Amino acid sequence: MNVCDIKNIESEAGIIASIVMKPELTFYSEQLKPNHFSDSQNAYIYYAVCELAKRGIEKVDAYNITNILNMKEATKKQTEVITIRALNDLIEIAKVIARESVEEYKLLVANVLDAAFRRDTYNKLVECERLCFNSSEADIEQKIYSALDDVMMEFSTTTEVPQYKDVVDSLWGEIEARQDSGMAGIPFKFETLNAYATIERGELFIFAAEAKQGKSMMLLNCAVDLLKRDVAVLYIDSELNSRMFTCRLISHLTGIEFSRLKAGRYTDDEKERIDKVIAWLKTKKFTHLYMPMFDAQSIYTAVKKVKHTQGLDVLIVDYFKGKGEGDAFDSYQELGRFVDMVKNQICGDMNIAGIGAAQATATGKVADSAKIGRNASTIALIQDKTPEEIEADGIECGNKKLRICLNRNGAQMSSDQYIDLQFNGNIISYEEAKQHIPVTPY
Repeated sequence: MNVCDIKNIESEAGIIASIVMKPELTFYSEQLKPNHFSDSQNAYIYYAVCELAKRGIEKVDAYNITNILNMKEATKKQTEVITIRALNDLIEIAKVIARESVEEYKLLVANVLDAAFRRDTYNKLVECERLCFNSSEADIEQKIYSALDDVMMEFSTTTEVPQYKDVVDSLWGEIEARQDSGMAGIPFKFETLNAYATIERGELFIFAAEAKQGKSMMLLNCAVDLLKRDVAVLYIDSELNSRMFTCRLISHLTGIEFSRLKAGRYTDDEKERIDKVIAWLKTKKFTHLYMPMFDAQSIYTAVKKVKHTQGLDVLIVDYFKGKGEGDAFDSYQELGRFVDMVKNQICGDMNIAGIGAAQATATGKVADSAKIGRNASTIALIQDKTPEEIEADGIECGNKKLRICLNRNGAQMSSDQYIDLQFNGNIISYEEAKQHIPVTPY
């Protein structure tokens, strides 16, 4: 048996067929490299499709693959073998053998990586054999260890476990890098809130409120404030299509009442303000995606694609919700898994910040799933003030209250503490009001 026989051509063909049909699958196989394929043509096609996916090009055809290969001298020569005709034939076959699910695709990737590991290990062992038979070879133990260690490190699925002394300097460097104007992370537009939590990479901040109590409007306010700070934002929306979201967004930015703006009842001067706002929005790194039915795979893919093609600092999810007519998830268990995925695989692994919303019960607890609370970094509850509270605090202290009810990244609030906010639904606006009592973390 020859080392060249250690391969899994069926799995390689399945991978190529799958990514030709769905190039975003490459985001789920970043450990798989072109050199792991036994067939060189598969290796070059895999490389080309990965490059197309990173560039946000969804159409994978013979011409796009050829264009990628022609961009570098190292790959240009391959177009003599991987011809347009051969690629067209491959794409036709791909329609039949492509895998649909991420799970099936990952199985194919595991098979190819396993074969590549076996080939590379065998080749290194042959090198070691030659070392053993060469009596003049010095430091043979170190050379053999180094040869095998290279293979084990390339294919290892576990991360190295360093001593703390070896990482403390880099960790402190990360802490310092997050420090800005006396706080860590990106500040919220509400100054008092920043004493408790900010928008941090790797963390997930959730605003909770009862139904129709302004969750989406809060997230829009946060998005606009981030854009004013030149932060790159992706807003995934299960509530409003992009047209309706844009109507709210322009109302907020111009101060023109939503009902008048939507109906076109605005003056010439107001139209100039609208045009200026639209021109300003065109200068910002902002993407709004309407997804009425959330799917973990499609959201993960969307975030990866935006991060690769446009750059991304903050993901906003509107909103985390469970089973119900028209809701995003079919079960609370799936909702919990999704929140965990957003917190860890997106915010954590991709080093971006996350902001979301969730529904609260009348008693102020997060509805739908306890896993939201378990996975969120901070949960802030938005509530209407009662008439008695407005009278006691003073009308200048606003009509909404914001209370930190869970916080893993800072101070807590007692049950009678809250931040005063002024909410104006007509122009989709949240502002910090005068604080009835100075709120201090404890």
